[in-house]
Amino acid sequence: MFRVIDVADEARKIIGICDDQKLFRWLGDALSLVVNKIDTENYKGFIDICSQGCSCSEGSTCNNPAGCGRRCIALPREVETVIAVNIGGQPVLGRDQLFSFHLNGPGDCRTICEWAWSDKGGFHCTYKDLIHPAKLVAYSQFSIDNGKTLTVFGYDESGNVLRRVENGKYINGWNVPIIYGISVPGEGAPTIARITGLYKDPTAGSIRLSTIDDSGTTGTLLSILEPDETLPAYRRIQLNRSCNWVRIAYRKNSPNFNSMFDHVPMSSRIAFLMAVTARKMYGDLQIAEAHSFEADASRMELEAQQMKEAPLYHPVQVIDQSNPRDKYDWDIR
Repeated sequence: MFRVIDVADEARKIIGICDDQKLFRWLGDALSLVVNKIDTENYKGFIDICSQGCSCSEGSTCNNPAGCGRRCIALPREVETVIAVNIGGQPVLGRDQLFSFHLNGPGDCRTICEWAWSDKGGFHCTYKDLIHPAKLVAYSQFSIDNGKTLTVFGYDESGNVLRRVENGKYINGWNVPIIYGISVPGEGAPTIARITGLYKDPTAGSIRLSTIDDSGTTGTLLSILEPDETLPAYRRIQLNRSCNWVRIAYRKNSPNFNSMFDHVPMSSRIAFLMAVTARKMYGDLQIAEAHSFEADASRMELEAQQMKEAPLYHPVQVIDQSNPRDKYDWDIR
């Protein structure tokens, strides 16, 4: 990798006179032109993470034989796409977001012996959903963030859309007060039943969003919003059976550049500058030239990556769910 500062001068010559905000925005566009075309090593990641859930299997309140405790996985913000999942050490197959509606599948009621995981989408604004209606509070890391905006969109316990009054007009969303050292619901704060979206101003430190009970001392952590995180969106997966931990291979989100010292997740500086040139050509509506520079940028980055890849092998996988699992005669382990 290299840093934004390592290409900033050359990028400005290509883009023309621009401030830092435009530079960072165009560099992000140029990066997307390349990484959306090839499978780059710098965009891959691996994570071991513990599962979580409402543990309603203890009281069987959801009437699900498998229970939902320890089946829900909320992934960090850098996870864009889940490539593969290993559940408790066992490699498994994944299912898409509509698999539970498949007429020939197990749906949501029946359980099977095989391990599996389901993609639940990358549009969740909190780590956990509200199980019971509750009031929300924010915990601030630094006092400099006092008064910053944290808006919650959703519905209250009566099913009404969360709204507030500003300058004599009603607008959607309820502001959770951010005050360092004090975490109490705002005056007249509603009891919130469902959260559909969040917005946070850029802050100096992280902000923790949590529920709070009547005692004012305990609650459930819903999300930790990082300083540059304004519109949180997390991917979730769900296991078909309870398990304590999973290992996940994933593709990272494209970064938003905010500093000269941010890393550019590419191997070739020349390829990146070619992509910046392609972005310039698209802006000038020189489409044919843009296509040419974009193709060259992708080729150069792919060549740079291939030089770093070890000559290893990945055997063909056999998916056979019609017989007993123990296929010792062809097991590659």
